[in-house]
Amino acid sequence: IKERVLESAEMVGLSEKMLEKSPFELSGGQKRRAAIAGVMAMKPSVLILDEPAAGLDPMGRNEIFSRIKQYHKNTGSTVLIVSHSMEDIAAYTTKLLVMNRSELFCYDDTDKVFSRADEIFEIGLAVPQITSVFRELRKKGFDLEGDAYTVESAKRLILEYIKKRGGSVC
Repeated sequence: IKERVLESAEMVGLSEKMLEKSPFELSGGQKRRAAIAGVMAMKPSVLILDEPAAGLDPMGRNEIFSRIKQYHKNTGSTVLIVSHSMEDIAAYTTKLLVMNRSELFCYDDTDKVFSRADEIFEIGLAVPQITSVFRELRKKGFDLEGDAYTVESAKRLILEYIKKRGGSVC
């Protein structure tokens, strides 16, 4: 058990020294990491996390999601993430299930779900901010091909747009 605990603590970025502290001495982010490590130590075949990065700064968010992704890769466990942060969902998931009023709205590859931005807005939900930006650019007459869900995909599409119109990119 101790080996699993140490392995899980390391997986979420907690040192062995942190494990000796009282929970009352830990920051909010450290408590969240400890809770996630505790669940990971049990090696579940399905890991369900509700807002795992809530309250973390941007670096902490990226780190915890990277570690969750690594856990999935290392163990082959299914990881279900409940989140209101569509940026996190776009960056770290491959499949997305959207609920509307306790019913299944859609379930598909993340990019296919976000390509239904108009429908998602109609039911009162959000898409990643960059997706909204691309939606507005299209309304203004920019003929951008493809959909952007992450900053990386937006950069690629914008560079393609510039090159297609004979512009140069530094």
